[in-house]
Amino acid sequence: MNYVIKKAALTDLKEIARYTRKTWGRDQEKVYIKGIFDCFEKIVTRETFNVDFSHIKDGCFKCKINHHLVFFRWLDDGRPEIIRVLHEEMDIPMQLVKS
Repeated sequence: MNYVIKKAALTDLKEIARYTRKTWGRDQEKVYIKGIFDCFEKIVTRETFNVDFSHIKDGCFKCKINHHLVFFRWLDDGRPEIIRVLHEEMDIPMQLVKS
């Protein structure tokens, strides 16, 4: 794998999948989750517009995918480590400090 996903981000993805499935159905869940994983690959290839978020969490960047924000940092080996995947309306600083 070209990136690392932290446990907190995996938990986020499970919650996003559950909510999307419950609200819009299994087909939309598959589309939305695939879009997030496609975003991870674009981070790897540096095709995303990334915003430095170090003022909240050291070394952290974010990019947007639909209504979610992907937070990541670059590892020493050049791979991104996906820290969290949070809804844009959440209290982002509080969520990042907890992770």
